[in-house]
Amino acid sequence: MLPSVILALLAIGSPTLVFMKIRAQRQALGKSPVILGTAPGWQGWFERVAPFALFVWPIVWLRAAHSPQSLATGLRLAVGLTLMLAGGLLSAASVVLMGRAWRIGIDPDNRTELADRGPYRWMRHPIYAGWLVTLLGTVLVIPGPTIEVAAGVTALGAIIQALREERHLLATFGERYAVYAARTGRFAPRLRAR
Repeated sequence: MLPSVILALLAIGSPTLVFMKIRAQRQALGKSPVILGTAPGWQGWFERVAPFALFVWPIVWLRAAHSPQSLATGLRLAVGLTLMLAGGLLSAASVVLMGRAWRIGIDPDNRTELADRGPYRWMRHPIYAGWLVTLLGTVLVIPGPTIEVAAGVTALGAIIQALREERHLLATFGERYAVYAARTGRFAPRLRAR
């Protein structure tokens, strides 16, 4: 029962948070925070395809919630659910704490402040870090090669997007971002500054 509740909570909560944040950003900025397909070449294609993960994974979790017999058992289930919850909470908190700087895609006109509070104090991409932890938990909770491949592809997409965003932020904020990047980790806190 508890695994199904957690999976359903993630399946409903994740897209709900994204849609609420899009609405709040649209009101605050006077324009949509969703900027997709503006990059040249393969990056424009990537921008249009990658956000579908925001919809695919909730469907996977909801389907798994309705088929508890397909879930792992024992310690694997417990560890997986714990990782899914922790990752989901990290991503959700990071979306909220990012404030006006939050976007889906790269906004070349974004002139907001650099997010460096909360988890951003220690890592540059806590939203993606939360996603990666959630994906690891999903692989543990819902065993099978299809889930493993889909999680790997999604993780690769998150890493590619993080690298693209870092190039954009370095071009936008210059030395300030370089100093920030030197003292923070990409997906986990840095143990020592560079």
